[in-house]
Amino acid sequence: MLVGGDLGFLSSLVVVAFMAIFGPVSGFMVRRNWRRSVARREEIKRLLVLASEEAARVELQAAEEYGYDYGYRCESLKEKDEVFVETPASSAPPPTISTSYSGSFN
Repeated sequence: MLVGGDLGFLSSLVVVAFMAIFGPVSGFMVRRNWRRSVARREEIKRLLVLASEEAARVELQAAEEYGYDYGYRCESLKEKDEVFVETPASSAPPPTISTSYSGSFN
């Protein structure tokens, strides 16, 4: 089939127009996805820090309920007349340690 006209200039014009329109659009999409992934990564790190702090706080509270004391407290929670006295180790029951861990270390 014969095609009329010179397709060399027209096809290059179509390619240039396509790249001028869809090039920046695809660049903006890649940039947006990159920023969202960085923001997600930072949010995950922030949540991990909060979870570890909460776990440590819960562990200290549970230890205090059972009579254990690690020897340090938050200064803002102390009252002026409170005297910190460590409990003797003989009065506290021994801690239970579970050795049945089925995870793997990698």
